[in-house]
Amino acid sequence: MSILATTAFLTGVAVVIAISLNWVLGQIGLIDFTWRIFAATTIVTILTGAPIIVYSQFIIREMKSSRRMLRKMTERLAWAFHNAERANEAKSHFLANMSHELRTPLNAIIGFSDIMRNERFGPMGNERYREYARDVNDSGIHLLGIINDILDLAKIEAGHATMESETEFDTGAAIGSAERMVRPMAEERGVRLAVDVSNCAPRLIGVERMVRQVLINVLSNAVKFTESGGLVTLSAEYRSQGNFVISIADTGIGMSPDEIKLALTPFGQADNMMTRKQAGTGLGLPLAKAMMELHGGRLMVRSEKGAGTAIILIFPGTRIASAPLPVETALAG
Repeated sequence: MSILATTAFLTGVAVVIAISLNWVLGQIGLIDFTWRIFAATTIVTILTGAPIIVYSQFIIREMKSSRRMLRKMTERLAWAFHNAERANEAKSHFLANMSHELRTPLNAIIGFSDIMRNERFGPMGNERYREYARDVNDSGIHLLGIINDILDLAKIEAGHATMESETEFDTGAAIGSAERMVRPMAEERGVRLAVDVSNCAPRLIGVERMVRQVLINVLSNAVKFTESGGLVTLSAEYRSQGNFVISIADTGIGMSPDEIKLALTPFGQADNMMTRKQAGTGLGLPLAKAMMELHGGRLMVRSEKGAGTAIILIFPGTRIASAPLPVETALAG
């Protein structure tokens, strides 16, 4: 029905109801129902009811139109989201399948340049060749590290990462290995590195390589973004819920809440003077977070701009294989 026809019909209904109510009131003696009352009721109902009915119809039609538009937008968003998911999945599968194609030639470059660098088949005869071989070797190792991070993250995103190589391992040994790898960087930058896991080095069940890589990524990030003279600490403890927690804190530049979100996003890095000085792909924390989640754990970031950052690695109690060993015993084993 048109707005005019609907208005006329509803106004007529309202007039009939109003007159009927007045007639009932007259029958019970509350008012004198006369032709004047009849006319007044009709006129007042038409003058007040018709505009309200017309306005209501416009509102209802606007709401219907908005609902149709909202439905169309929802359908378009769902379609776009579905396509984005498919594209992201295709990207992850592509990167995961590129492992062999990328790593094989890089390993060859690293192997041959290492032979040339160390002159295993005799001297090269010119010092500049040795320098070039060293640069090629260093660049190849650096590029392989970046590609390994990208491929590892892509495998996890694509659901190809497995925990088949889970074993029982000593966290004290894993922490000690990570410390030894990061300490030269800390000494070069003039950053003090303090590790204290005394009497809190349990044996965990998981992929030792992944846990060690998590520790290296987080420790190296902490050192990288701490100025000379600063401090990076690693400590471990048990929480009341039975979780094993490793905390890595620094006195570096810190991050704002928005920068924390960016740092946990693959390829994301906060844009400031300190970060622009540092090389990297921004995969360290996202990869560490993904590997922790594969172990059923969590990676939490607590930071304040200009006041340092603390990364908390939480392993669930189900991952603890045995009671902790004294750290001296653990590192010796």
